[in-house]
Amino acid sequence: MANTTKCAAPEGNRGRDERMTVLEIQEYMGGASRSKAYDLIWSGEIDSYRLGRKLLVSRASVDA
Repeated sequence: MANTTKCAAPEGNRGRDERMTVLEIQEYMGGASRSKAYDLIWSGEIDSYRLGRKLLVSRASVDA
């Protein structure tokens, strides 16, 4: 299995328009459970959309 590294954008380049996956939402929310992240998405509290099989949300929606 190959090691992969995350390439984070410099702080100045991060906008409120950044897209996040469910795993990234969990980390961003301080270790929230996977089911809590999905509950927020399915209840409509966090706006989401699908890109292929991937479920994405905007950072602005999570912040709100």
